[in-house]
Amino acid sequence: MSKAVAPHGGKLVDRVLGGEARQEALDRASSLRRVALNARTMSDLELIAIGAYSPLEGFMGEADYRSVIHDMRLAGGLAWPLPITLAVRRSAADTLSEGEDVALVSPWEELLGILHLEERFPYDGREEARLVYGTEDPRHPGAAYQLTRGEVLLGGTVDLVSRPPLKGFEPYRLDPAETRARFQALGWQTVVGFQSQQPIHRAHEYIQKCALEPLDGLLIHPLVGKTKLDELASEVRVRCYQVLVEQYYPKDRVILAVFPGAMRYAGPRETLFQALVRKNYGCTHFIVGREYAAIETASSPLTVDEIFRRFASEALGVVPLFFDETFYCRRCEAITSPKTCPHAPSARMALSGALIRELLGRGEMLPSEFARPEVAEILRNWVRGTEVEKPAPPPVKETKAQRAERLKGRLNPWEAYDEIVRFAREGFQAIPAEWLNTYFRWWGVYTQGDGIGAVGGKGGEGKAVPHFMVRIRIPNGFLASHQLRTIADLAEKHARGIADITVRQNFQLHWVRIEDLPEILQSLWRCGLNSMGSCGDVTRNITGCPLAGVDGDELIDASPLVQAATRMLNGNADFYNLPRKYKISITGCQAWCSYPEINDIGMTAIRHPETGEVGFSVRVGGGLSTDPHLAVRLDAFVHWNQVLPVVKGISETFRDSAVLRENREKARLKFLFLAHGWTAERFQEELERRIGFHLDPAVHEDPPDDVYRDHVGIHDQKQAGYCYVGLPVLRGRLTPGEMRALADLADRYGSGELRTTSMQNLLIPNVRRERAQALARGIEAAGLRLEGSPFWRGTIACTGTEFCKLALTETKNFARWLVEDLETRLPGFDQHVKIHVTGCPNSCGQHWIADIGIEGKKVKVEGQMVDAYYFCVGGGVGKHQAKARPIGYRIAAAEVPGAIERLLRVYLGDRRDGENFRQFSARHTDEALRAFLAWEPVAPVARDASPGRPPRDVDG
Repeated sequence: MSKAVAPHGGKLVDRVLGGEARQEALDRASSLRRVALNARTMSDLELIAIGAYSPLEGFMGEADYRSVIHDMRLAGGLAWPLPITLAVRRSAADTLSEGEDVALVSPWEELLGILHLEERFPYDGREEARLVYGTEDPRHPGAAYQLTRGEVLLGGTVDLVSRPPLKGFEPYRLDPAETRARFQALGWQTVVGFQSQQPIHRAHEYIQKCALEPLDGLLIHPLVGKTKLDELASEVRVRCYQVLVEQYYPKDRVILAVFPGAMRYAGPRETLFQALVRKNYGCTHFIVGREYAAIETASSPLTVDEIFRRFASEALGVVPLFFDETFYCRRCEAITSPKTCPHAPSARMALSGALIRELLGRGEMLPSEFARPEVAEILRNWVRGTEVEKPAPPPVKETKAQRAERLKGRLNPWEAYDEIVRFAREGFQAIPAEWLNTYFRWWGVYTQGDGIGAVGGKGGEGKAVPHFMVRIRIPNGFLASHQLRTIADLAEKHARGIADITVRQNFQLHWVRIEDLPEILQSLWRCGLNSMGSCGDVTRNITGCPLAGVDGDELIDASPLVQAATRMLNGNADFYNLPRKYKISITGCQAWCSYPEINDIGMTAIRHPETGEVGFSVRVGGGLSTDPHLAVRLDAFVHWNQVLPVVKGISETFRDSAVLRENREKARLKFLFLAHGWTAERFQEELERRIGFHLDPAVHEDPPDDVYRDHVGIHDQKQAGYCYVGLPVLRGRLTPGEMRALADLADRYGSGELRTTSMQNLLIPNVRRERAQALARGIEAAGLRLEGSPFWRGTIACTGTEFCKLALTETKNFARWLVEDLETRLPGFDQHVKIHVTGCPNSCGQHWIADIGIEGKKVKVEGQMVDAYYFCVGGGVGKHQAKARPIGYRIAAAEVPGAIERLLRVYLGDRRDGENFRQFSARHTDEALRAFLAWEPVAPVARDASPGRPPRDVDG
């Protein structure tokens, strides 16, 4: 070739705004509707704009999309194997109009680009997964991505305003125009491109140098965008190539640059795609290895060489260089291949990234036949998590807080997944104490009790066993049917048939063995779920209204903010080390069903009385545990586009509060108010200093009555003709069979979506009204309830001693027995009442906001220690928010149903017109409430009193 290779389609696209055009876009962006991009679509936006995806000038319209997934050609006939699309939820698409401009923003709400919306069209994610990835199996990361996207695609040209961050790679961030200019300056006319996301080994070097031999230059172009969590970290991959290029390659014949795209794992289709993209960067040739971009669950109808032969060479304009298996031959004493090595397989040593990981994970040095020594050292340090400097030894005497801060400062557990893989390979005995007690939590993993009920409590833990609990993060409670099936499969295979919904809309699995943990985590990743950040000193699952997008009374669908805040904080190294757990709720509903009052940040939608704009009120410092504190409202009206900066600013305030790192017992955000004299005014001053702008003043707010926030039953949606169906899940516990049945029902009668709630319940939305009763019958046939007594609907329970090492009492089975007993004792009870069971003072069962909250204790009966409960009464949230009053009454667990029956019978006989239980309890003294429970006057007992039966007479 005498000239540079032409870009695909003949012209290098340039949609990057600069100068006045960029400033104009920035100025008008605040008036545009917004769509938040994820890691893949952020990189797609940039790659479209810089011409890497030429001839595309935007996200595909329907004609191009249909043609690509079926025929691997654009509508005009040009070869193009992968769809480049932007998906949104149907509710978001309904707010957009063709012909309008849409602001494309990052998860942290930074303006990245403008979409000139030309088309909105539905698509079938399963069909795309089947055609593009060869499978609908959610274990495949590409298929899982398809199955969890929105239901509508947006098509139109784009303009790039700001580039997504590419920390650490800027010197290697070369656009196609820049690589082409460098090739020309070097006099290169033939250039071969290479990409890999695997650990770097000698076989890579071999095939690169073989390809370079007859050509002018080599572009080493590692991918640094989104990949699977278990892939080699991109910074490690680039560092390996830096060393190789510096020491083992001819300086004037190699260029190292990075490709900021996401890996799709689409097998041969992606191989062709990457070749065409490198053509746009100026490459005339592209190296194709075996099983390129493939994954074991995929099944492509074409092999990689067949997919290239499907198109005429002139239609592609880039020459594929196919390389078969490479290996080290002991007889040849060289890296070679079957084409040039005559020796038997027994003389061959296969080279692969997986084998390198295995050797390094066992602590073995890599032979020089596998990798250059400099590369081997980089990989060894990465796999083993070795620091450049050894951490300082701990102080002679450490407080609990000092130890926690030392361990967190030593290691970001999110960067040490390979340690988990090593533990799985070596067994439970190989796990050091710092992982068992600290680091595992960042991955949503806790050690668990013995499953029988060993006594825990403050100062000591129950009997630990070599099993773990895994908490699965479900942001906003949004769940797809295939994801619920994955949870069911994992529960059946690895968790002895147990899965619990939590009060933060998560799922929990128990009885997990370390040997099974990598398989569980990878299964979750493949279906679009993860456990990262659901435990530990990080941002826990961000909750929201489970009816977001379908609630007819909601002010706004806030779920995009929940998802964006999750992307901003979870897995972000800037926020892996917080003083303590950190909880956020963002809701657009008017019922505040995600309990913003008890979160570190609680954001609730509110309409501005003058402008009509829907923004948010913000509360901070809520939390329960042993020192309950209801969140305080700031004097702020937060606009939609300010929510993420405000959340980030509050998170930074919490992170940087050194005073909260001195005592683990007082490390939550609420202790700035409880222990350090902060006021709402001081907090807001610090927040505004961090975010760099003043917040508009708050507007009048009318909190909801403490309505029953369980969403149980059949209720109309905002979408005409549709309803949602909510079923109460007593104790939050489901079996694998029940979960599969619910997933099937969601597919059959709804849209394949389910939602978890903060009351441990489950909803199926998007059901045609005329099919609701058929769904109800299906729920009953599955052995579940659609309706339930007030006790069935209103009772929640924490994990208890069955699995929690801190609990004092068994709670899950007790809660079921309690409900069934109360249904027998009070069959006609006609009022909603919340009964929350918590097994220890930490209030995971949220007993402080219940009508009747019972806290696990121990008492001695006939010389034997038995489970008991201490009563707190009258808690509530909303307009009449208050923490439940400890009324000084403690009783053995076996006597709890009778005590509650006596209390509720007094309420039924004594209530005034329309009076609910909270109002009834508020007008009675602690002494009176104790007498109602005991049916006689009793003296008060302190919450921390030593075990022993409460006295049965009043202390005179």
